[in-house]
Amino acid sequence: MDDPLNGNHTRLILPALCWSRYRPDFYAVTTDLSVAGLRFRAASIPGLGETLTCSLRHAGTLEVLVVHCNKAAFVARVTRADVAIPVMVRRLLDLAEDQDSDPTPRRVHPRFVPDRPDILVTTASGVQVPGRLINVSASGAALQVDIRLEPGMQITLGRTPATVARRFEDGIGAAFLEPLARENIGPHVSL
Repeated sequence: MDDPLNGNHTRLILPALCWSRYRPDFYAVTTDLSVAGLRFRAASIPGLGETLTCSLRHAGTLEVLVVHCNKAAFVARVTRADVAIPVMVRRLLDLAEDQDSDPTPRRVHPRFVPDRPDILVTTASGVQVPGRLINVSASGAALQVDIRLEPGMQITLGRTPATVARRFEDGIGAAFLEPLARENIGPHVSL
């Protein structure tokens, strides 16, 4: 039998506990969903045409009909749910969308530990304090400073204008007002 999910499918990873009147409980994990149904990976594979009850974490309980199976996975079509099927489909699609979004900011530029980490930090009011660079990229730097600098403050790192982007326990993350030229980036960086 051809795999019914070779077309458009949406990635969805949810743990599930499945059972039926004729089989003991077993664990499975959804891998994706499509118009054909939900695909599950499991160590115990039910038979084609078997009806199961599956409790999916964060989604609810479903009654499903197995429409495709192979050695490691099976596809099941939802026949009944603890809510209306269109509501369940929307819930599953929302969960898939939540899983697809990546709230973790990604670094655009590589970070380097400078050969000369000591730097002079100057605030907009002219106060100068020594700092110690932790790392530097084309777009900013992380550094240790002994005074409290608030996010949004304008500062100068050496001769490079920047804004305090975030604070952490012993220092700050600063974003340069203008990215550094690629040839100026590396352990030899001079701000």
